[in-house]
Amino acid sequence: MQNTQNTFEVVSGLIANKLEIDQKTITPQSKLVDLGLDSLDIFDIIFQAEDQYGIKVPNPSEEIATVEDVVRMLDDLLKTEASA
Repeated sequence: MQNTQNTFEVVSGLIANKLEIDQKTITPQSKLVDLGLDSLDIFDIIFQAEDQYGIKVPNPSEEIATVEDVVRMLDDLLKTEASA
């Protein structure tokens, strides 16, 4: 079972790789746009996470503004998948 810290590590690693920045500079509260991600970059990160976890992310209904928002969305999907 995945936990939030592991999900954060994966997401922050994907972001750090995409932006070529130090992963340690990314916090759960980091705003995606402040990190330098545009909307296409955010979708790319989500698609990479889909591949990483073998899940399908539906079009997010809530706003994705921070790293924590991405982590929460993935964790919720992973819990749903695990209970299915």
